Amino acid sequence: MGLFKKKERYLGVDISPSSVKIVELSRSGKGYQVEAIGVEQLPEGSTENRNPTDIDQVGAALKRAIKASGTSLKQAALAVPTSSVITRTITMPSEFSEDEIEANIQIEAAQYIPFPLEEIHLDFQVQGYAKGNEMAQDVMLVASRRENIELRQEVLNDIGLKVGIVDVEAYALENIFQVMLSDLPVPSGKSERADDLRSAMVDIGSAVTTLYVFQGDRVIFTREQSFGGDQLLESIASHYNLPKDRAEFAMRAGELGEDYESMVLEPFRQEVAGQIANSIQFFFSSSHYNSVDNVVLVGGGALVPDLDKIVSGMIGLPTVIGNPFEHMSSAKRVNRHSLLRDAPLFAVACGLAMRSFD
Repeated sequence: MGLFKKKERYLGVDISPSSVKIVELSRSGKGYQVEAIGVEQLPEGSTENRNPTDIDQVGAALKRAIKASGTSLKQAALAVPTSSVITRTITMPSEFSEDEIEANIQIEAAQYIPFPLEEIHLDFQVQGYAKGNEMAQDVMLVASRRENIELRQEVLNDIGLKVGIVDVEAYALENIFQVMLSDLPVPSGKSERADDLRSAMVDIGSAVTTLYVFQGDRVIFTREQSFGGDQLLESIASHYNLPKDRAEFAMRAGELGEDYESMVLEPFRQEVAGQIANSIQFFFSSSHYNSVDNVVLVGGGALVPDLDKIVSGMIGLPTVIGNPFEHMSSAKRVNRHSLLRDAPLFAVACGLAMRSFD
């Protein structure tokens, strides 16, 4: 299974610790049209360490999402977590063909991968001439433990989907970031050229929050933290003395007490903003960069009311809610209101679906 294989139109499938999300796209002129979307929550205990562990439960949820969406695609693109992937850029002679690169890549990989080669999936992508040397070419080596890929494949295969692409979350987000770049705020005096912007995208999941720093439309830094929307549910459960599943239902139904915003929601928003500020500072301290131009929030946590305003106020940077569907049309069967309301949830799945058109 190649991490970069691509051939036809694919259903983007995002399996996260708390839910499964799917997106089907088609081409509409020079842009895209959303043909189908779906999301289903996963029962607690369905995943562990960001991998599916209860294959039947995850498969059943994915099957429900597919049925509700109306999609008929059988080929799928999925992603493994960025933190589970090792990437290295290596240099090879420019005259090497892809077959020659493939023949040599395992020898190179043995120097960089801290696992036996039989335990990993390995792939590569040619990135062009090495800087200042046309006699050499840069090749990006990508490796992931087999279990990260095979557990996800098993879920899809069990419900009749064929995995055509295995991607990496960071690269799926690079895809979708390209269509969001034109909507990002540009600081005064800064060039509007896309490659001149440095943006911090924060994917706020249920248990994990990941910072991606983009230079233009390419990821140059990632950092994962064990923090997410589950902390809000735990705070609700503790404050109102509710079981966690009942706390989630009450939050979604708006059935919490009058003190919810001041006593529970606001402290959570402040905590998220503080975590983001710390992650950005860590980026500055561990790189030669000392600024970012804007912040983009995606993931389920981005749906927390006014979180963008709290983050912007704390870190002093323009902050927006990422909407991958902003400039996409949608099929009649897609509820446009729900599509735009829940857009941040689908960033990874949408980026995977876009691989159909590489």
